[in-house]
Amino acid sequence: MKRILTLTIALILSINLAVIPVSAETSAKPSSDELLSQIVVLPKSDYNKASADKMVSRLSAIPASLLQGLKDNSVKIKLVNGKITDEPEFAQYKGVTPRGWENTGLTWDDVPGVSSNVVIARIGYSNKGKGHNGQNLELHETFHAIDRLVLNNVSSSAAFLNVWKKEADVNYKNDGYVSVYSTEYFAETATLYFYSEETRKELKEDMPLTYDFLDKLFSNL
Repeated sequence: MKRILTLTIALILSINLAVIPVSAETSAKPSSDELLSQIVVLPKSDYNKASADKMVSRLSAIPASLLQGLKDNSVKIKLVNGKITDEPEFAQYKGVTPRGWENTGLTWDDVPGVSSNVVIARIGYSNKGKGHNGQNLELHETFHAIDRLVLNNVSSSAAFLNVWKKEADVNYKNDGYVSVYSTEYFAETATLYFYSEETRKELKEDMPLTYDFLDKLFSNL
């Protein structure tokens, strides 16, 4: 009788353990939208909400695991109204000429976005021609931070340098920027990968080696 009772208790315990819901064992990972609500900093003064909302929507295309990496490194993405040099994190660069902008007569005061320990992007300056030649301002600057702080400077890896040297001139020859710095090539091509289906298709057609590298990188997060 004692043996039967012991077996019955063991069976009950095994059944109870088997039906524990997954949510009780592991907490759900936050989505990209949830992480952005914690990472993105909006102006305290009046700002163009429609433009800012579109910027956040585009940022939500970035995989949650990468955004989690930014959060773990205490990185904030500041969407701002004024010059980036008006922000305390970048005030020391007023009047300073940025890398790659030599002989343009422009300084950091004219640059609409930057990536350091904080990502700063001006609201209303997302598109190409708005003070920059990139596909999208906020994605480009955010991928600089991801490259540096989450992906261990993958833009400087031997594998990425190989595809950069082979394909950077396809669309960026003599631009003096993306074709010169592998970090810029990574930020810009990663932007193309996530910006839209159309830009991803163009990336695959124009720079297939780069596309394959990024596709493997972002598919194995």
